[in-house]
Amino acid sequence: MVPRSIRDPAGRGSILDRLARLTPSNPRLWGKMDTSQLLPHMATGLRAALGEQTLGGSPAGPIRAAIFKYVAIYIIPWPKGKIEAPPGAFSTPSTGWDQDRKILVELIERFAVAPPEKLATKHPVFGRMTQRDWDVLQYRHLDHHLRQYGV
Repeated sequence: MVPRSIRDPAGRGSILDRLARLTPSNPRLWGKMDTSQLLPHMATGLRAALGEQTLGGSPAGPIRAAIFKYVAIYIIPWPKGKIEAPPGAFSTPSTGWDQDRKILVELIERFAVAPPEKLATKHPVFGRMTQRDWDVLQYRHLDHHLRQYGV
């Protein structure tokens, strides 16, 4: 099975449709993050991928990081409420629900067309990243949090 991605119009469309159905009153199904943190957190992940924001953390050695990266990005289902975000992943303040959603949609659209040389070369946990790694990771990250809020 080919992993879904943000660059693929169907994958991006699915994420944007679900994002449009998300409201501040959607119930959280797991975890601690509240809706005021949700959209800024997802935006932070995209900014990190675009090389516009730096997150803390340090990857394991190159071989261990490569194996962990492949398994975490492409293979295993992400556990509900068990993933710890890298330092700085909640550093973006909310500007209000509507504005936060507008910013997130714009970041998704920019990411979808960003050439490989505009993407960050490293992730704070997974180490070196390819365009495909970032693409699938961003889809899975957005999907994970949209599921967290039932959309």
